[in-house]
Amino acid sequence: MGLCIAFSASAGAECKPLEAEGPVTVESCPIENADYPLMRAEMTVPGSMSAVIALLSDAGACPDWQSMCEEERATPLDAPFQTLRQRVSGRGVSRRITMDRAAWWRTADGHVVGDMAGADDLTPVFEGRRVLCVRSRWFLSPGDEEGTITVVQKLASDPQPPFGLGAGVVTPRTAKTLLETFTNLRARLAGGRHGAGPAIGSLPLLEADLPDVGAEFARCQAGT
Repeated sequence: MGLCIAFSASAGAECKPLEAEGPVTVESCPIENADYPLMRAEMTVPGSMSAVIALLSDAGACPDWQSMCEEERATPLDAPFQTLRQRVSGRGVSRRITMDRAAWWRTADGHVVGDMAGADDLTPVFEGRRVLCVRSRWFLSPGDEEGTITVVQKLASDPQPPFGLGAGVVTPRTAKTLLETFTNLRARLAGGRHGAGPAIGSLPLLEADLPDVGAEFARCQAGT
């Protein structure tokens, strides 16, 4: 899998910087045939890919560092390194979000890819489609300096109902949430509280390209 492809936001997309603080940057990238853009956050910090996997796989720790997470549970699936994740989230109004696909892989060149996909399992079906679609992908790679790691998240999501706000309002709010999430992630990595993740070599090898995050999100929005 070519990391130049994996790290690109979307083919031909013009990404717009939205937030930056310390090593964290957040930008938005348009998605063809979708109502909301893809959000891309990146930072390079001291740490290891194994520690990041341990933190992101720790469902119980979610409320401690992700502002929109009130509760999260993870249920192991039969496939190696895959889980079903259920998250209760929302400020003021709780929504239960089911991530029905979550898995980690390694690539042939020593990088790591984590993939999550889901939808709001309490939202009634509206005209044959889910109201909330979520697609999230993590990319982990060694940083330029020894002992550092570059962490990238690409996220595409509908706004949390019942707000029903347009992209012009939702996008900057999502950008600030991602900035806060990555800042908290950096602090927890620096604290060394999640250093016992799986050995990278033990992860399944990703032998084929994953579907494009933005294209998958657009199909979910269209109900196809």
